[in-house]
Amino acid sequence: MLNARLYLTYMLRPILLTPLVTLLVTLLVTLLFTFFTLSTTTLAFAQTLDPDLDLTVFPPTAYLMVKPGADITHRVLLRYEGKVAIKIVPELVDFTTDGLTGTPILQKPSKIEYVTLQNPDKQLGAPFSLKPGSQIELVLKINPPLHAKKGEQPLCLVLTAVPDTTVIYDGGSAQTSGAIASNVILSIQSDLDNQGELQISQIKLPKIVDSFSSIKFAVIAKNLGRNAVASEGQIKLNHGWSGKELKHWFIYPDVILANTTRQLRGLTQDPANMNPETEFEFEPLSYKPPFLIGPYEVTASLSSANQSTNANQSNKAVHERTQTIIALPISVIGLLVLGISLFLIYLKLEKKQHKQY
Repeated sequence: MLNARLYLTYMLRPILLTPLVTLLVTLLVTLLFTFFTLSTTTLAFAQTLDPDLDLTVFPPTAYLMVKPGADITHRVLLRYEGKVAIKIVPELVDFTTDGLTGTPILQKPSKIEYVTLQNPDKQLGAPFSLKPGSQIELVLKINPPLHAKKGEQPLCLVLTAVPDTTVIYDGGSAQTSGAIASNVILSIQSDLDNQGELQISQIKLPKIVDSFSSIKFAVIAKNLGRNAVASEGQIKLNHGWSGKELKHWFIYPDVILANTTRQLRGLTQDPANMNPETEFEFEPLSYKPPFLIGPYEVTASLSSANQSTNANQSNKAVHERTQTIIALPISVIGLLVLGISLFLIYLKLEKKQHKQY
């Protein structure tokens, strides 16, 4: 590449009349070779990470629906395979999600009073001992009163572990501790209908892209309904002029909590037709052909299964959104403009030099 650049500079030397033109032409040659030689580069159980505090909890996540005035129990299995005796401090904490991946973000301790531990020798906030190789079952009793606030409440049963020799003061300790959690999404409803309502809130897509680049985008869904629901639908990329479908994705069935958002993930196969034991292979929401030109349309279709307790009253509400991106040879146009500008500068300098003689 260096030899070719030197050769091109050598062929242009008759017009290199001034140091300024020499500098500008050399810059143009460098940009040309850089552009055409660079390649483009292309959005079960929970367990502690500390080997000395080897805790396992099941289930890692549970979704519970209960009517006001009723009561249910929820069982959490805790197994300890560490080497020393430990103390466990159970605590109920509110959580929200990060709005993209669904990762829980712990908030302050929950003020809900109708969720308690039913175990006679255990209570929330009070430490209890656990020996190596032991396994216990924690039973949560949930009995919302008739006047309980309706809606979805994401809770997290956080189990903090410290060595049994550590003295605990007000939930804190003087040694490094480990923690494990079991998420409990609690839905308080007068009826037990599935009333999730998903919509496409945003398609993150630029308005213009270079023809030698790629189309990359992200789709954000929001649940406007009363309870969590799994995403379901498709995403398509079509060429705006011909209408031809260029790429197709199925939406992975991620669970989206009520009043939260989540970034959708794409699959090449329909998850409804896949074996549950098959590992899902996610497909990035991107498209990279050799050359792009003209308008391209990204269309996302998302459905919500509003399943009533009456089997004859079920439907799927579909929400669709389309966004357009235009591909132009911006880099080529930029190089042409730069070349023309250099040529005009050369003509102007040459004319000025002739006037001096």
